[in-house]
Amino acid sequence: MKNLSGIFLLKVVALIILKDTIESFGDLFFKMGALSTGINNVVISNFLEFAARITSNPWLWIGIIFYLANFFLWIALLSRVDLSVAFPMSSFTYIIVPFLAIIFLGEKVHPVRWAGIILIIIGVILAGRSAGDKEGRPVP
Repeated sequence: MKNLSGIFLLKVVALIILKDTIESFGDLFFKMGALSTGINNVVISNFLEFAARITSNPWLWIGIIFYLANFFLWIALLSRVDLSVAFPMSSFTYIIVPFLAIIFLGEKVHPVRWAGIILIIIGVILAGRSAGDKEGRPVP
């Protein structure tokens, strides 16, 4: 277990939040690309038309660029932090995406979903605290 105390933990959390923000914007751009095709229900009969429209859509390519940045940040994080710690802590997308959907897509988020998001936040905090110190004890 790598030491996740003090300044190092703050850097890891900051990088995870940055990574998750980039990933969340990538998801937003994918959604915007899908919406801009004008095809609301992709099925076998219209898949080729959808594929042609989406691959020529700038939102898709912006989303791919964001996902590539996310990929490289994730690999950099995994070189520093145990996967069992990094993975649960990288759940900030569950918090960021609903806000982006509300702001940019006009979506409504049900209170039950917000309750689930609060539970995810609690889980992220617990996962971060359980990372442990040099001796493997949970961080207080």
